Amino acid sequence: ALLFLSAGAVIIACHHEQNIFKMGGLYKKIPFVYACFLIGGGALAAFPFLTVGFYSKDAILWQAYASGHTELFWAGLLGAFFTSIYTFRLIFIVFHGEEKTHAHEIHGVSYWLPLGILLVLSTAVGAFIHQPLEGVLPELKLTAGEDAKHFVEMLAIGAGLVGLAIAAALYLGERKLVKGVADSAAGKGLTRLWMNGWAFDWLYDLLFVKPYLLLAHLNRHDGIDKTIGLIPRLVRMGHEAATVSENGRLRWYASSVALGAVLLLGVVLYLQVNRG
Repeated sequence: ALLFLSAGAVIIACHHEQNIFKMGGLYKKIPFVYACFLIGGGALAAFPFLTVGFYSKDAILWQAYASGHTELFWAGLLGAFFTSIYTFRLIFIVFHGEEKTHAHEIHGVSYWLPLGILLVLSTAVGAFIHQPLEGVLPELKLTAGEDAKHFVEMLAIGAGLVGLAIAAALYLGERKLVKGVADSAAGKGLTRLWMNGWAFDWLYDLLFVKPYLLLAHLNRHDGIDKTIGLIPRLVRMGHEAATVSENGRLRWYASSVALGAVLLLGVVLYLQVNRG
């Protein structure tokens, strides 16, 4: 929540600029937002001891490990590692380096009060708040001891700090390595792929949109509607054929009755002969 509000403050301070690659050096112009980003990012990356994220994420990883779900533990640890990288990547790109966009300081209690409350709660202070669901959810059966808990804590701390170090090495300073990779053929291809949402829009268009448009084109004359419309047309034709015989002439009616009688007699004779 702190990061979301801080991101909104950054966009407002930068005149609604939404492209992080056009930002840089903002810590001088909006230092309070920078502090919120540092604390919020540290909590998200589970920075050890100082942020509430360390205590919550450490508890989650410990529960997964101690209950025997080691696959969930390693997946969570890998997620914590990558979270640390991309979180501090954002902070370094937006707030450090060369200033690329204008930003102005934001004032007012509606700005600093909610951010200030979340900033405090994102520190280790938040770890002392009693959780509303504590004691309600069923407890997991733990199979690991205290030594294993310290092992998990060390791994969690290491994942966050190594991610931070990698982000600093790649995105602080001139970023020569990142720019070199981005300017290479493979880097441009990956950038194009990622900027286009891993080509999911292209795949969706290929599998669903284009087949639907093809069917719509083939059925542009609405053959189904014409097939259904055949029923009232047949009824109308039958009605028109029946109305021809209703001409009000006595000779026509007498001939029709006689013809009907002959046909009926023929049917009766045919049935009698076949029965015999």
